[in-house]
Amino acid sequence: MLSFVMVLGVVTALVVPSAQVVFLPPDSRETETSFWMEHGLREIKEALHQPRITNKAKNVILFLGDGMGVTAATVGRILKGQKKGNSGEEGSLVWDRFSNIALLKTYNLDRQVPDSAATATAFLAGVKANYYTVGVNGHVKMKDCPASIVPENQVDTIIKWAQDAGKDTGVVTTAQVTHATPAAAYAKSPFRYWQCDTKMMADGNQTLPCKDIARQLVEDEPGRNLKVIMGGGRQEMGAGLEPDAEKKCVRSDGRNLVTEWQQAKAAEGASTAYLTTTEDLMNVDPKNTDYIMGLFGDLHVPYEMDRDTSPQGAPHLKEMVKVAIKKLKRNHNGFFLMVEGGRIDHALHHAMPRRALEELLAMEEAVQETMEEVDLEETLVVVTADHSHVMTMNGYPVRGNDIFGKVMNEDDVSDHLPYTTLMFTNGEGFNYTWDGQEVVRRNLTGVDTTDKEFRPLAAVPTYKGSETHGGEDVAVYAHGPMAHLFHRVHEQSYVAHVMAYSACIGPYTDCDRPKNTHYKHINHHNHGHNVDDDDGHNKAYYSQGGDGNGGGAVVLSSGAAVMSCVAVMVMKMAWW
Repeated sequence: MLSFVMVLGVVTALVVPSAQVVFLPPDSRETETSFWMEHGLREIKEALHQPRITNKAKNVILFLGDGMGVTAATVGRILKGQKKGNSGEEGSLVWDRFSNIALLKTYNLDRQVPDSAATATAFLAGVKANYYTVGVNGHVKMKDCPASIVPENQVDTIIKWAQDAGKDTGVVTTAQVTHATPAAAYAKSPFRYWQCDTKMMADGNQTLPCKDIARQLVEDEPGRNLKVIMGGGRQEMGAGLEPDAEKKCVRSDGRNLVTEWQQAKAAEGASTAYLTTTEDLMNVDPKNTDYIMGLFGDLHVPYEMDRDTSPQGAPHLKEMVKVAIKKLKRNHNGFFLMVEGGRIDHALHHAMPRRALEELLAMEEAVQETMEEVDLEETLVVVTADHSHVMTMNGYPVRGNDIFGKVMNEDDVSDHLPYTTLMFTNGEGFNYTWDGQEVVRRNLTGVDTTDKEFRPLAAVPTYKGSETHGGEDVAVYAHGPMAHLFHRVHEQSYVAHVMAYSACIGPYTDCDRPKNTHYKHINHHNHGHNVDDDDGHNKAYYSQGGDGNGGGAVVLSSGAAVMSCVAVMVMKMAWW
Protein backbone atom coordinates (compact mmCIF):
# COMPACT_ATOMS: atom_id res chain seq x y z
CA MET A 1 0.00 0.00 0.00
CA LEU A 2 0.99 3.63 -0.30
CA SER A 3 1.67 5.70 2.76
CA PHE A 4 2.54 9.40 2.89
CA VAL A 5 5.16 10.29 5.44
CA MET A 6 5.97 13.81 6.55
CA VAL A 7 9.69 14.11 7.10
CA LEU A 8 11.23 16.91 9.10
CA GLY A 9 14.80 17.77 7.99
CA VAL A 10 17.12 19.79 10.20
CA VAL A 11 20.35 21.01 8.65
CA THR A 12 23.42 21.09 10.85
CA ALA A 13 26.34 23.49 10.66
CA LEU A 14 28.94 23.19 7.90
CA VAL A 15 32.08 25.11 7.03
CA VAL A 16 33.26 25.89 3.48
CA PRO A 17 36.25 27.84 2.17
CA SER A 18 34.34 30.79 0.70
CA ALA A 19 30.80 32.08 0.31
CA GLN A 20 29.01 29.68 -2.00
CA VAL A 21 25.82 27.73 -2.23
CA VAL A 22 25.48 24.35 -0.56
CA PHE A 23 22.34 22.39 -1.41
CA LEU A 24 20.59 20.25 1.17
CA PRO A 25 19.66 16.56 0.95
CA PRO A 26 15.93 16.11 0.32
CA ASP A 27 15.41 13.57 3.10
CA SER A 28 16.77 13.80 6.65
CA ARG A 29 16.13 10.06 7.18
CA GLU A 30 19.36 9.29 5.29
CA THR A 31 21.13 9.11 8.66
CA GLU A 32 18.93 6.22 9.74
CA THR A 33 19.83 2.59 9.02
CA SER A 34 16.17 1.87 8.25
CA PHE A 35 16.19 4.33 5.35
CA TRP A 36 18.88 2.41 3.50
CA MET A 37 17.44 -0.98 4.36
CA GLU A 38 14.09 0.11 2.87
CA HIS A 39 15.85 1.59 -0.14
CA GLY A 40 17.74 -1.65 -0.80
CA LEU A 41 14.59 -3.75 -0.42
CA ARG A 42 12.74 -1.67 -2.99
CA GLU A 43 15.58 -2.05 -5.48
CA ILE A 44 15.66 -5.83 -4.92
CA LYS A 45 11.93 -6.02 -5.61
CA GLU A 46 12.35 -3.95 -8.74
CA ALA A 47 15.11 -6.23 -9.98
CA LEU A 48 13.06 -9.35 -9.27
CA HIS A 49 10.13 -8.02 -11.28
CA GLN A 50 12.23 -6.71 -14.16
CA PRO A 51 10.85 -8.25 -17.38
CA ARG A 52 12.67 -9.18 -20.55
CA ILE A 53 10.74 -7.61 -23.38
CA THR A 54 11.20 -9.81 -26.44
CA ASN A 55 8.73 -8.02 -28.70
CA LYS A 56 9.90 -6.98 -32.14
CA ALA A 57 10.66 -3.27 -31.94
CA LYS A 58 8.54 -1.26 -34.33
CA ASN A 59 10.56 1.86 -33.56
CA VAL A 60 14.14 2.47 -32.47
CA ILE A 61 15.37 5.77 -31.05
CA LEU A 62 19.04 6.38 -30.35
CA PHE A 63 20.11 9.33 -28.19
CA LEU A 64 23.80 10.13 -28.47
CA GLY A 65 25.35 12.48 -25.95
CA ASP A 66 28.50 13.52 -27.78
CA GLY A 67 31.28 13.41 -25.20
CA MET A 68 28.92 12.34 -22.41
CA GLY A 69 31.30 10.13 -20.46
CA VAL A 70 30.50 8.72 -17.05
CA THR A 71 31.89 11.78 -15.28
CA ALA A 72 29.74 14.14 -17.34
CA ALA A 73 26.65 12.02 -16.68
CA THR A 74 27.34 11.93 -12.94
CA VAL A 75 27.85 15.67 -12.78
CA GLY A 76 24.77 16.26 -14.92
CA ARG A 77 22.71 14.22 -12.45
CA ILE A 78 23.95 16.37 -9.57
CA LEU A 79 23.30 19.60 -11.46
CA LYS A 80 19.76 18.47 -12.25
CA GLY A 81 19.05 17.97 -8.56
CA GLN A 82 20.69 21.22 -7.53
CA LYS A 83 18.63 23.18 -10.03
CA LYS A 84 15.60 21.86 -8.16
CA GLY A 85 17.04 22.91 -4.81
CA ASN A 86 18.28 19.48 -3.70
CA SER A 87 21.82 18.33 -2.97
CA GLY A 88 21.69 16.39 -6.25
CA GLU A 89 23.82 13.32 -5.60
CA GLU A 90 20.77 11.24 -4.67
CA GLY A 91 18.81 12.04 -7.84
CA SER A 92 18.49 10.40 -11.23
CA LEU A 93 18.63 11.31 -14.85
CA VAL A 94 15.85 9.78 -16.92
CA TRP A 95 18.11 7.12 -18.41
CA ASP A 96 19.48 6.16 -14.98
CA ARG A 97 16.16 4.38 -14.48
CA PHE A 98 16.26 2.44 -17.76
CA SER A 99 15.95 -1.31 -17.43
CA ASN A 100 19.40 -2.19 -18.76
CA ILE A 101 22.82 -0.58 -18.58
CA ALA A 102 26.17 -1.77 -19.95
CA LEU A 103 29.59 -0.38 -20.87
CA LEU A 104 31.11 0.13 -24.31
CA LYS A 105 34.75 0.06 -25.48
CA THR A 106 35.29 3.19 -27.55
CA TYR A 107 38.72 2.76 -29.16
CA ASN A 108 39.14 3.30 -32.92
CA LEU A 109 40.98 0.68 -34.95
CA ASP A 110 44.04 2.93 -35.05
CA ARG A 111 43.63 5.03 -31.86
CA GLN A 112 43.41 4.22 -28.16
CA VAL A 113 41.42 7.43 -27.62
CA PRO A 114 38.77 7.85 -30.32
CA ASP A 115 37.12 10.59 -32.35
CA SER A 116 33.41 11.05 -33.02
CA ALA A 117 33.45 9.94 -36.66
CA ALA A 118 34.81 6.42 -36.29
CA THR A 119 32.83 5.88 -33.08
CA ALA A 120 29.62 6.89 -34.86
CA THR A 121 30.44 4.46 -37.67
CA ALA A 122 30.76 1.77 -35.02
CA PHE A 123 27.46 2.33 -33.22
CA LEU A 124 25.49 3.05 -36.41
CA ALA A 125 26.97 0.47 -38.80
CA GLY A 126 28.20 -2.20 -36.41
CA VAL A 127 31.75 -1.99 -37.79
CA LYS A 128 34.78 -0.45 -36.10
CA ALA A 129 36.72 2.05 -38.22
CA ASN A 130 39.75 4.34 -38.30
CA TYR A 131 40.14 7.79 -36.79
CA TYR A 132 38.29 10.61 -38.62
CA THR A 133 36.56 8.29 -41.13
CA VAL A 134 32.78 7.89 -41.56
CA GLY A 135 30.79 5.12 -43.20
CA VAL A 136 33.81 3.05 -44.23
CA ASN A 137 35.63 0.07 -42.76
CA GLY A 138 39.17 -0.37 -41.48
CA HIS A 139 40.70 -0.64 -44.94
CA VAL A 140 40.23 3.12 -45.29
CA LYS A 141 42.65 5.47 -43.56
CA MET A 142 42.09 9.18 -42.97
CA LYS A 143 41.90 11.17 -46.26
CA ASP A 144 42.34 8.08 -48.44
CA CYS A 145 39.77 8.99 -51.09
CA PRO A 146 40.54 6.13 -53.54
CA ALA A 147 40.08 3.49 -50.84
CA SER A 148 36.85 5.07 -49.61
CA ILE A 149 35.05 4.71 -52.95
CA VAL A 150 35.73 0.99 -53.20
CA PRO A 151 32.27 -0.56 -52.63
CA GLU A 152 33.65 -3.34 -50.45
CA ASN A 153 35.10 -0.73 -48.09
CA GLN A 154 31.83 1.10 -47.61
CA VAL A 155 29.38 0.10 -44.87
CA ASP A 156 25.64 0.52 -44.57
CA THR A 157 24.14 1.89 -41.37
CA ILE A 158 20.94 1.32 -39.47
CA ILE A 159 19.48 4.28 -41.39
CA LYS A 160 19.75 2.27 -44.61
CA TRP A 161 18.57 -0.93 -42.93
CA ALA A 162 15.49 0.84 -41.57
CA GLN A 163 14.66 2.42 -44.91
CA ASP A 164 15.00 -0.95 -46.67
CA ALA A 165 12.49 -2.32 -44.16
CA GLY A 166 9.97 0.37 -45.09
CA LYS A 167 10.52 2.48 -41.99
CA ASP A 168 10.84 6.25 -41.94
CA THR A 169 14.09 7.71 -40.64
CA GLY A 170 15.30 10.95 -39.14
CA VAL A 171 18.39 12.65 -37.75
CA VAL A 172 18.22 15.46 -35.18
CA THR A 173 21.32 17.14 -33.78
CA THR A 174 22.46 20.34 -32.12
CA ALA A 175 25.64 20.22 -34.21
CA GLN A 176 25.89 20.70 -37.98
CA VAL A 177 23.87 18.10 -39.86
CA THR A 178 27.12 17.32 -41.69
CA HIS A 179 29.11 16.93 -38.46
CA ALA A 180 30.79 13.64 -37.55
CA THR A 181 27.93 11.82 -35.80
CA PRO A 182 25.09 12.62 -38.21
CA ALA A 183 27.44 12.25 -41.20
CA ALA A 184 28.21 8.67 -40.20
CA ALA A 185 24.50 7.89 -40.49
CA TYR A 186 24.38 8.56 -44.23
CA ALA A 187 27.81 9.42 -45.71
CA LYS A 188 30.88 7.51 -46.86
CA SER A 189 33.97 9.63 -46.42
CA PRO A 190 37.60 9.13 -45.44
CA PHE A 191 37.65 12.50 -43.71
CA ARG A 192 34.96 13.84 -41.43
CA TYR A 193 35.79 17.47 -42.25
CA TRP A 194 35.09 17.14 -45.97
CA GLN A 195 31.72 18.66 -45.15
CA CYS A 196 31.74 20.95 -48.18
CA ASP A 197 33.63 21.08 -51.48
CA THR A 198 36.02 23.80 -50.27
CA LYS A 199 37.58 21.56 -47.62
CA MET A 200 38.09 18.83 -50.21
CA MET A 201 39.73 21.20 -52.70
CA ALA A 202 42.18 22.23 -50.00
CA ASP A 203 43.43 18.63 -49.85
CA GLY A 204 44.31 18.45 -53.55
CA ASN A 205 43.29 16.60 -56.67
CA GLN A 206 43.31 13.19 -55.03
CA THR A 207 39.93 14.13 -53.50
CA LEU A 208 38.22 14.63 -56.89
CA PRO A 209 36.64 11.15 -57.08
CA CYS A 210 34.97 11.74 -53.70
CA LYS A 211 31.87 13.74 -52.87
CA ASP A 212 31.53 16.16 -49.97
CA ILE A 213 29.32 15.15 -47.07
CA ALA A 214 26.68 17.86 -47.62
CA ARG A 215 26.12 16.67 -51.19
CA GLN A 216 25.83 13.08 -50.03
CA LEU A 217 23.08 14.17 -47.65
CA VAL A 218 20.83 15.51 -50.40
CA GLU A 219 21.94 13.44 -53.43
CA ASP A 220 22.68 9.90 -52.26
CA GLU A 221 20.99 7.11 -50.38
CA PRO A 222 20.22 6.93 -47.56
CA GLY A 223 20.60 10.67 -46.87
CA ARG A 224 18.16 11.85 -49.51
CA ASN A 225 15.51 9.51 -48.10
CA LEU A 226 15.63 10.92 -44.57
CA LYS A 227 12.17 12.23 -43.71
CA VAL A 228 13.51 14.47 -40.94
CA ILE A 229 16.80 16.38 -40.91
CA MET A 230 17.31 18.93 -38.12
CA GLY A 231 20.32 20.68 -36.68
CA GLY A 232 22.77 23.37 -37.73
CA GLY A 233 24.94 23.62 -40.81
CA ARG A 234 23.39 26.11 -43.25
CA GLN A 235 26.88 27.20 -44.27
CA GLU A 236 27.97 23.76 -45.52
CA MET A 237 24.68 23.46 -47.38
CA GLY A 238 25.24 26.76 -49.20
CA ALA A 239 22.27 28.37 -47.43
CA GLY A 240 23.97 30.65 -44.94
CA LEU A 241 21.96 33.48 -43.40
CA GLU A 242 24.39 34.98 -40.90
CA PRO A 243 26.95 37.38 -42.45
CA ASP A 244 28.98 37.43 -39.23
CA ALA A 245 29.17 33.64 -38.83
CA GLU A 246 32.64 32.14 -38.59
CA LYS A 247 33.71 30.83 -41.98
CA LYS A 248 34.20 27.12 -41.38
CA CYS A 249 33.22 25.54 -44.69
CA VAL A 250 31.75 27.99 -47.21
CA ARG A 251 30.89 26.27 -50.48
CA SER A 252 33.02 27.20 -53.50
CA ASP A 253 30.65 25.76 -56.09
CA GLY A 254 27.93 28.33 -55.43
CA ARG A 255 25.31 25.64 -54.94
CA ASN A 256 22.43 25.98 -52.49
CA LEU A 257 21.81 22.38 -51.53
CA VAL A 258 18.68 23.24 -49.55
CA THR A 259 17.07 24.66 -52.68
CA GLU A 260 18.21 21.64 -54.68
CA TRP A 261 16.74 19.34 -52.02
CA GLN A 262 13.40 21.17 -52.22
CA GLN A 263 13.39 21.02 -56.01
CA ALA A 264 14.23 17.32 -56.08
CA LYS A 265 11.40 16.49 -53.70
CA ALA A 266 8.95 18.63 -55.65
CA ALA A 267 9.92 16.76 -58.81
CA GLU A 268 8.96 13.55 -57.01
CA GLY A 269 5.59 15.05 -56.06
CA ALA A 270 6.52 15.29 -52.39
CA SER A 271 5.89 18.19 -50.04
CA THR A 272 8.69 19.78 -48.03
CA ALA A 273 9.19 22.22 -45.18
CA TYR A 274 12.42 24.13 -44.67
CA LEU A 275 12.72 25.63 -41.18
CA THR A 276 15.20 28.14 -39.78
CA THR A 277 13.51 29.43 -36.58
CA THR A 278 11.51 28.18 -33.62
CA GLU A 279 8.44 29.82 -35.13
CA ASP A 280 8.92 27.80 -38.31
CA LEU A 281 9.17 24.62 -36.25
CA MET A 282 6.07 25.39 -34.22
CA ASN A 283 4.06 26.13 -37.37
CA VAL A 284 5.08 23.09 -39.43
CA ASP A 285 2.42 20.43 -39.99
CA PRO A 286 4.27 17.13 -39.55
CA LYS A 287 1.19 15.12 -40.41
CA ASN A 288 0.88 16.61 -43.88
CA THR A 289 4.51 17.25 -44.80
CA ASP A 290 6.51 14.53 -46.52
CA TYR A 291 10.01 15.83 -45.75
CA ILE A 292 11.21 18.26 -43.07
CA MET A 293 14.58 19.98 -43.00
CA GLY A 294 15.35 22.37 -40.15
CA LEU A 295 18.68 24.20 -40.13
CA PHE A 296 18.82 26.44 -37.06
CA GLY A 297 22.30 27.86 -37.37
CA ASP A 298 24.87 28.65 -40.04
CA LEU A 299 27.26 26.51 -38.02
CA HIS A 300 25.86 24.71 -34.98
CA VAL A 301 22.61 25.29 -33.12
CA PRO A 302 23.46 27.89 -30.44
CA TYR A 303 24.32 26.64 -26.98
CA GLU A 304 21.28 26.21 -24.76
CA MET A 305 22.60 28.94 -22.45
CA ASP A 306 23.02 31.36 -25.35
CA ARG A 307 20.22 30.67 -27.79
CA ASP A 308 17.55 33.25 -28.60
CA THR A 309 14.42 31.78 -27.01
CA SER A 310 12.08 34.05 -28.96
CA PRO A 311 10.04 32.73 -31.91
CA GLN A 312 12.75 34.05 -34.24
CA GLY A 313 15.50 32.17 -32.42
CA ALA A 314 16.60 28.54 -32.43
CA PRO A 315 14.46 25.83 -30.83
CA HIS A 316 15.21 23.64 -27.84
CA LEU A 317 16.32 20.11 -28.70
CA LYS A 318 13.18 18.80 -27.01
CA GLU A 319 11.02 20.78 -29.44
CA MET A 320 12.89 19.41 -32.44
CA VAL A 321 12.52 15.85 -31.19
CA LYS A 322 8.82 16.22 -30.50
CA VAL A 323 8.11 17.36 -34.07
CA ALA A 324 10.37 14.63 -35.48
CA ILE A 325 8.52 11.89 -33.60
CA LYS A 326 5.12 13.24 -34.62
CA LYS A 327 6.24 13.08 -38.22
CA LEU A 328 7.97 9.69 -38.12
CA LYS A 329 5.41 7.72 -36.13
CA ARG A 330 2.82 8.18 -38.86
CA ASN A 331 4.52 5.35 -40.75
CA HIS A 332 2.69 2.14 -39.80
CA ASN A 333 5.96 0.22 -40.34
CA GLY A 334 7.66 2.27 -37.65
CA PHE A 335 10.76 4.45 -37.68
CA PHE A 336 14.37 4.94 -36.67
CA LEU A 337 15.43 8.27 -35.17
CA MET A 338 18.89 9.35 -34.06
CA VAL A 339 19.13 12.36 -31.75
CA GLU A 340 22.49 13.89 -30.89
CA GLY A 341 23.26 16.27 -28.06
CA GLY A 342 26.24 17.44 -30.06
CA ARG A 343 27.28 20.51 -28.14
CA ILE A 344 28.09 18.71 -24.91
CA ASP A 345 31.29 17.82 -26.72
CA HIS A 346 31.94 21.32 -28.03
CA ALA A 347 31.70 22.93 -24.61
CA LEU A 348 34.00 20.33 -23.08
CA HIS A 349 36.56 20.89 -25.85
CA HIS A 350 36.55 24.51 -24.68
CA ALA A 351 36.77 23.35 -21.04
CA MET A 352 33.49 25.03 -20.12
CA PRO A 353 31.65 22.58 -17.88
CA ARG A 354 28.61 24.76 -17.18
CA ARG A 355 27.77 25.08 -20.88
CA ALA A 356 28.39 21.37 -21.42
CA LEU A 357 26.15 20.23 -18.59
CA GLU A 358 23.29 22.51 -19.57
CA GLU A 359 23.51 20.85 -23.00
CA LEU A 360 23.38 17.45 -21.30
CA LEU A 361 20.27 18.40 -19.35
CA ALA A 362 18.67 19.74 -22.53
CA MET A 363 19.17 16.31 -24.08
CA GLU A 364 17.72 14.73 -20.97
CA GLU A 365 14.59 16.83 -21.42
CA ALA A 366 14.36 15.50 -24.97
CA VAL A 367 14.65 11.92 -23.71
CA GLN A 368 11.96 12.56 -21.11
CA GLU A 369 9.70 14.05 -23.79
CA THR A 370 10.30 10.98 -25.94
CA MET A 371 9.36 8.56 -23.18
CA GLU A 372 5.98 10.28 -22.99
CA GLU A 373 5.44 10.26 -26.76
CA VAL A 374 6.12 6.61 -27.63
CA ASP A 375 4.78 3.20 -26.70
CA LEU A 376 7.56 1.54 -24.71
CA GLU A 377 6.28 -1.93 -25.50
CA GLU A 378 7.16 -1.43 -29.16
CA THR A 379 9.95 1.16 -29.01
CA LEU A 380 13.56 0.50 -28.11
CA VAL A 381 15.18 3.62 -26.64
CA VAL A 382 18.97 3.65 -26.34
CA VAL A 383 21.02 6.41 -24.71
CA THR A 384 24.79 6.39 -24.96
CA ALA A 385 27.92 8.42 -25.71
CA ASP A 386 30.53 8.14 -28.40
CA HIS A 387 33.43 8.89 -26.06
CA SER A 388 34.26 10.72 -22.87
CA HIS A 389 36.37 13.79 -22.13
CA VAL A 390 39.20 14.49 -19.70
CA MET A 391 37.06 16.35 -17.18
CA THR A 392 37.38 14.89 -13.70
CA MET A 393 35.36 15.25 -10.51
CA ASN A 394 37.78 15.46 -7.61
CA GLY A 395 38.56 16.64 -4.10
CA TYR A 396 36.34 15.94 -1.11
CA PRO A 397 33.59 18.57 -1.40
CA VAL A 398 30.87 18.46 1.23
CA ARG A 399 27.59 16.84 0.27
CA GLY A 400 25.50 19.28 -1.76
CA ASN A 401 28.44 21.56 -2.59
CA ASP A 402 27.67 23.55 -5.74
CA ILE A 403 28.90 21.22 -8.49
CA PHE A 404 30.64 24.21 -10.08
CA GLY A 405 31.99 25.33 -6.72
CA LYS A 406 35.31 25.11 -4.90
CA VAL A 407 37.02 22.63 -2.61
CA MET A 408 39.45 23.29 0.22
CA ASN A 409 41.46 20.33 1.50
CA GLU A 410 44.03 21.67 3.91
CA ASP A 411 45.29 18.19 4.70
CA ASP A 412 45.90 17.21 1.08
CA VAL A 413 46.76 20.40 -0.83
CA SER A 414 50.28 21.66 -0.20
CA ASP A 415 49.70 25.21 -1.46
CA HIS A 416 46.52 25.63 0.63
CA LEU A 417 44.63 27.23 -2.26
CA PRO A 418 41.03 26.35 -3.18
CA TYR A 419 40.32 24.45 -6.37
CA THR A 420 37.21 23.43 -8.25
CA THR A 421 35.44 20.08 -8.00
CA LEU A 422 35.53 19.89 -11.81
CA MET A 423 38.94 20.06 -13.48
CA PHE A 424 40.61 18.91 -16.71
CA THR A 425 43.78 16.96 -17.33
CA ASN A 426 44.35 19.17 -20.39
CA GLY A 427 42.62 22.23 -21.77
CA GLU A 428 42.44 26.00 -21.97
CA GLY A 429 42.33 26.43 -18.19
CA PHE A 430 46.06 25.77 -17.77
CA ASN A 431 47.24 28.64 -15.56
CA TYR A 432 50.56 28.18 -13.79
CA THR A 433 53.28 30.79 -13.19
CA TRP A 434 56.81 30.83 -11.76
CA ASP A 435 57.36 33.18 -8.86
CA GLY A 436 61.13 32.77 -8.89
CA GLN A 437 61.12 29.91 -6.43
CA GLU A 438 58.25 27.60 -7.26
CA VAL A 439 55.37 26.98 -9.65
CA VAL A 440 52.21 28.78 -8.57
CA ARG A 441 48.68 28.01 -9.75
CA ARG A 442 45.78 30.40 -10.03
CA ASN A 443 44.20 31.52 -6.76
CA LEU A 444 40.43 31.09 -7.14
CA THR A 445 39.55 33.03 -4.00
CA GLY A 446 36.84 35.49 -4.99
CA VAL A 447 36.48 34.01 -8.51
CA ASP A 448 32.97 33.09 -9.70
CA THR A 449 33.58 29.52 -10.78
CA THR A 450 29.88 29.03 -11.62
CA ASP A 451 30.02 31.41 -14.59
CA LYS A 452 29.26 29.82 -17.96
CA GLU A 453 32.58 31.11 -19.36
CA PHE A 454 34.72 29.87 -16.47
CA ARG A 455 37.40 27.36 -17.42
CA PRO A 456 38.71 25.20 -14.55
CA LEU A 457 42.39 24.53 -14.11
CA ALA A 458 44.01 22.05 -16.51
CA ALA A 459 47.28 20.18 -16.04
CA VAL A 460 48.41 20.43 -19.70
CA PRO A 461 47.86 23.48 -21.93
CA THR A 462 46.03 23.16 -25.24
CA TYR A 463 45.07 25.54 -27.99
CA LYS A 464 41.59 27.07 -27.91
CA GLY A 465 38.90 24.42 -28.23
CA SER A 466 41.41 21.56 -28.17
CA GLU A 467 40.82 19.83 -24.86
CA THR A 468 40.90 16.17 -25.80
CA HIS A 469 38.60 13.19 -25.61
CA GLY A 470 39.04 10.51 -22.97
CA GLY A 471 39.54 6.87 -23.83
CA GLU A 472 37.69 5.05 -21.04
CA ASP A 473 34.52 3.04 -21.55
CA VAL A 474 31.18 4.84 -21.81
CA ALA A 475 27.79 3.71 -20.55
CA VAL A 476 24.88 2.59 -22.70
CA TYR A 477 21.36 2.70 -21.26
CA ALA A 478 18.46 0.87 -22.90
CA HIS A 479 14.74 0.43 -22.37
CA GLY A 480 12.20 -1.45 -24.46
CA PRO A 481 12.26 -4.52 -26.71
CA MET A 482 15.52 -6.52 -26.43
CA ALA A 483 17.09 -3.97 -24.10
CA HIS A 484 18.36 -6.89 -22.00
CA LEU A 485 20.89 -7.67 -24.74
CA PHE A 486 22.99 -4.90 -23.20
CA HIS A 487 24.36 -6.82 -20.24
CA ARG A 488 28.15 -6.47 -19.84
CA VAL A 489 31.15 -4.72 -21.38
CA HIS A 490 30.65 -4.68 -25.15
CA GLU A 491 32.39 -3.35 -28.21
CA GLN A 492 30.82 -0.06 -29.27
CA SER A 493 29.86 -1.64 -32.59
CA TYR A 494 27.50 -3.93 -30.69
CA VAL A 495 24.98 -1.09 -30.35
CA ALA A 496 24.06 -1.23 -34.06
CA HIS A 497 23.62 -4.98 -33.87
CA VAL A 498 21.25 -4.80 -30.90
CA MET A 499 19.18 -2.03 -32.51
CA ALA A 500 18.93 -3.98 -35.77
CA TYR A 501 18.12 -7.27 -34.03
CA SER A 502 15.44 -5.64 -31.90
CA ALA A 503 13.67 -4.37 -35.04
CA CYS A 504 14.49 -7.37 -37.27
CA ILE A 505 16.16 -5.23 -39.92
CA GLY A 506 19.47 -5.17 -41.77
CA PRO A 507 21.58 -8.25 -40.98
CA TYR A 508 18.81 -9.55 -38.69
CA THR A 509 15.70 -9.71 -40.85
CA ASP A 510 15.25 -13.35 -39.79
CA CYS A 511 14.78 -13.01 -36.02
CA ASP A 512 11.61 -14.90 -35.17
CA ARG A 513 11.07 -14.90 -31.41
CA PRO A 514 8.16 -15.19 -28.98
CA LYS A 515 6.25 -12.09 -28.00
CA ASN A 516 5.62 -11.32 -24.36
CA THR A 517 2.00 -11.62 -23.31
CA HIS A 518 2.56 -9.47 -20.22
CA TYR A 519 4.52 -6.27 -19.82
CA LYS A 520 5.11 -4.88 -16.40
CA HIS A 521 7.83 -2.61 -15.10
CA ILE A 522 8.17 -1.50 -11.51
CA ASN A 523 9.70 1.92 -11.07
CA HIS A 524 10.67 3.79 -7.98
CA HIS A 525 12.40 7.04 -7.33
CA ASN A 526 15.73 7.13 -5.57
CA HIS A 527 15.99 8.12 -1.94
CA GLY A 528 12.53 7.06 -0.86
CA HIS A 529 10.54 8.89 -3.54
CA ASN A 530 8.69 5.90 -4.84
CA VAL A 531 6.38 5.64 -7.84
CA ASP A 532 5.09 2.30 -9.10
CA ASP A 533 3.45 2.59 -12.50
CA ASP A 534 2.10 -0.52 -14.19
CA ASP A 535 0.29 0.99 -17.15
CA GLY A 536 2.81 -0.41 -19.63
CA HIS A 537 4.09 3.00 -20.66
CA ASN A 538 5.79 4.34 -17.53
CA LYS A 539 4.70 7.84 -18.50
CA ALA A 540 4.03 9.00 -14.97
CA TYR A 541 7.47 7.93 -13.85
CA TYR A 542 9.41 9.33 -16.76
CA SER A 543 7.61 12.65 -16.59
CA GLN A 544 8.83 13.10 -13.04
CA GLY A 545 12.47 12.37 -13.72
CA GLY A 546 13.30 10.46 -10.57
CA ASP A 547 14.55 13.30 -8.37
CA GLY A 548 12.01 13.75 -5.63
CA ASN A 549 10.98 17.12 -4.33
CA GLY A 550 11.94 19.39 -1.51
CA GLY A 551 15.34 20.22 -0.18
CA GLY A 552 16.75 23.66 -0.43
CA ALA A 553 19.89 25.70 -0.70
CA VAL A 554 21.77 27.77 1.82
CA VAL A 555 24.65 30.17 1.43
CA LEU A 556 27.57 29.34 3.68
CA SER A 557 30.08 32.02 4.58
CA SER A 558 33.80 31.36 4.89
CA GLY A 559 34.70 29.93 8.29
CA ALA A 560 31.14 30.33 9.55
CA ALA A 561 28.59 27.83 10.76
CA VAL A 562 25.31 27.62 8.92
CA MET A 563 21.97 28.50 10.33
CA SER A 564 19.46 25.76 11.05
CA CYS A 565 17.01 25.08 8.26
CA VAL A 566 13.70 23.24 8.44
CA ALA A 567 12.26 21.52 5.37
CA VAL A 568 9.06 19.48 5.14
CA MET A 569 9.11 16.62 2.63
CA VAL A 570 6.24 14.51 1.29
CA MET A 571 7.29 11.00 0.25
CA LYS A 572 5.53 8.19 -1.53
CA MET A 573 6.43 4.83 -0.04
CA ALA A 574 5.38 1.74 -2.04
CA TRP A 575 5.31 -1.78 -0.72
CA TRP A 576 4.34 -5.04 -2.33
